[in-house]
Amino acid sequence: MGPQRIISKGIASAALLALTAACSHAGEPVQEASHLTMARPVAPVPGRALVVLPALLGLSVDDLARHLGAPRPVPPALQAQLTQLGSDGSTDSTRFFRCRSLDVLVSYDAATRRFSDLLLLGADEDLLMQRAGLSAEARSYLLLPVFYARRPTQMLGLRVVPVDSKLLQ
Repeated sequence: MGPQRIISKGIASAALLALTAACSHAGEPVQEASHLTMARPVAPVPGRALVVLPALLGLSVDDLARHLGAPRPVPPALQAQLTQLGSDGSTDSTRFFRCRSLDVLVSYDAATRRFSDLLLLGADEDLLMQRAGLSAEARSYLLLPVFYARRPTQMLGLRVVPVDSKLLQ
């Protein structure tokens, strides 16, 4: 294993440890947002992500739950949006997480437990990218804006789709 790979693994491990510590909400009261986007925007800290999602992209949905906290029920308004967008919205292959006020919807294959994509809920693409530690230039994932079905000019969130690097070579 080369020095770059060791450093990369060390950085990813440190990011996962920081994320686990930051997202563990054991014993804290939970406040549900009254709508799909974040109830109160959290002021971004320059240079710091609230959640480091790129470090989580290779994990199973069970591992994601260990880092993001216990899954919550999919909010009814979001369930309705998923139905309108053509998704069946079934809860056996969708999990909803709230980690440090970042709402994340995870779609996954129930048989393999591998997730297919993440949807970060919010209307400000730049803020979502900053808060989740995402980059538009990344080669390991694609970022796709998702819009409301009946309001195609209003953003529902930002979809993060992992890309298999073997397919790109």
